[in-house]
Amino acid sequence: MINLVKHHFQSDRDFVPLEESQNLQDLYKQMMEAEGIYLKGYDTHIKVRFKGQRPDGNHIFEMESIPESLGNSFTVHTTPSFHAEVEYELISQKDNLLLGKLKEKKQTFFVRQDPRNHKVLGNVLASNFLIAKTDIDFSKLTGVSSQVILTDIHRNLLKDYPQSKVVFLSSSVNSDEIELMQNYKKPLYLINTQMMESAPLKEVFDPKSSFEEDFLLEDKIAEYKRKKMGSFLYYPIFIQMNDLHFFAYLSLEYEKSPVPQAVFDLYKEVEATFQERIMDSNTHILDIKQNVLNISKTGVAIEVRDREIIKSLKIKPSMTIDINFKMQAPIRMALELRHMEEVNDFFIIGSRIVGVSGDKKAKDIYHSLIDFFR
Repeated sequence: MINLVKHHFQSDRDFVPLEESQNLQDLYKQMMEAEGIYLKGYDTHIKVRFKGQRPDGNHIFEMESIPESLGNSFTVHTTPSFHAEVEYELISQKDNLLLGKLKEKKQTFFVRQDPRNHKVLGNVLASNFLIAKTDIDFSKLTGVSSQVILTDIHRNLLKDYPQSKVVFLSSSVNSDEIELMQNYKKPLYLINTQMMESAPLKEVFDPKSSFEEDFLLEDKIAEYKRKKMGSFLYYPIFIQMNDLHFFAYLSLEYEKSPVPQAVFDLYKEVEATFQERIMDSNTHILDIKQNVLNISKTGVAIEVRDREIIKSLKIKPSMTIDINFKMQAPIRMALELRHMEEVNDFFIIGSRIVGVSGDKKAKDIYHSLIDFFR
């Protein structure tokens, strides 16, 4: 039986509309001769063939396998050399034939850097999971000790910007800016408050349209002028605990010149260091073994049946594990969660390798073992 997978986590992947010059029929024919076209979102790869376009513009596909349920729509995708996804409204299904009306077509310029090795299944295990504790007392996590840690990191990294400060939510007065950071989970970085001009960075939220919608734009400009705020940067700090909890924000206000982007970069470093420190003190090792489904030079997919690991990754989407090839010493590596799907009674965890313990030799050994099992 082929079932839909339940997605619990998916890292952001930037998509853009499929180029208009890209003819879908030509793309499908080209990919069928190469890596193939697949139905997205099932616990088994379902290969499909494009059978043609009807006069009304609807597309016909033939499935190699028939899933349990399709719902009201379906998506076909190509991968890995050229990743495009095309969503259809399901018009009708007859046996293994699908008739769909085009809804959206998009592509990403992110492509897999190296092939996955599926032959490791049964020969490679993951063990000694260093993961976040799931019984953390949140009141302690946001208490005085975390405030001291954040203040100390900020003082060391922002020593060249003495006007920069840490504002804790527990002692702050609510404001429009705090509400925007809470709602959109992004920094506010205005380089010219009188023009309501934000820094040209995708990581920041531009408040201008929000102020306009609430008829606050002129009032906010006047407020900034009255407070002698020609430019400011407010950088929120969240603590991941099942959900994101707004803990504090970093603040720097200038009267005349724009706040330098170097400060934004330092604030990012403060945030990363803080997250690392508070979570490292709230981790433990789970001494169990789980099957490795596939590996590559940059990533690992693991079949996880232990619920403690799943609960932990929802708190902190990273972990450190041992990779155990048969008859070889374990290789310790740090992983960042990329996606998590529930399939029947287990989960598939896709992760990116962010570090391998030891010197370059450990990484070379890992790469050679991947090639050995091909």
